[in-house]
Amino acid sequence: MKKSFKEKKKRKNARDLILKEAFKLFLQKNVEKVTIPDLEKATGVQRGGIFYHFKDKETLFIEVIDQYFFSELNIFYPLNPEDSSSLNEYIKKKNEHLSHIMDWFHDENLATNPYASFFHLTTQAYLYDPIFKDKMSDLLKKDKAYWRIAASTHSIEDKLSFNVKHTGDIFRSAYIEHCFNTSYNGQNIKLFDASTMGDLILL
Repeated sequence: MKKSFKEKKKRKNARDLILKEAFKLFLQKNVEKVTIPDLEKATGVQRGGIFYHFKDKETLFIEVIDQYFFSELNIFYPLNPEDSSSLNEYIKKKNEHLSHIMDWFHDENLATNPYASFFHLTTQAYLYDPIFKDKMSDLLKKDKAYWRIAASTHSIEDKLSFNVKHTGDIFRSAYIEHCFNTSYNGQNIKLFDASTMGDLILL
């Protein structure tokens, strides 16, 4: 007997719910610390329903990484600079992206530091997802390329003693440092302040 549209939609909704709630749990705990009762409580889906969609917790974790980690909820998600007319505009775009992530954490009642949660999940994914390293490497390469493109839109090359490629790399390094440092600031969560870099950018 063919499954009805409503039944298929219900099962898809349950699967999506499990992925979302599992993502939130994995942001806060190590994979081995997230239990099936945790998942049951967070989703309202019983053990049998969870294992109907995912054969085990490791499979669930890998799908969470695919769907949520490599999405716009990632603080290093590559943002295309094509609609940014300057490096300053691109930095504003990156900060809007960070604000979106912070808003999502707030809306989902996650009290953890988004930066710290991201770095925690990165470590877990590296341990449990066999292809994570390659996918993360590709993401970071694209991110670096986009920073360099953004730097090329800014008319600062003549002002500086180094080229546009180096300019993009410097600002990207500063952004990464900001994310890492802010992960240790508890709930004192800040956006990236490029003005601290002085004459390297025309504000």
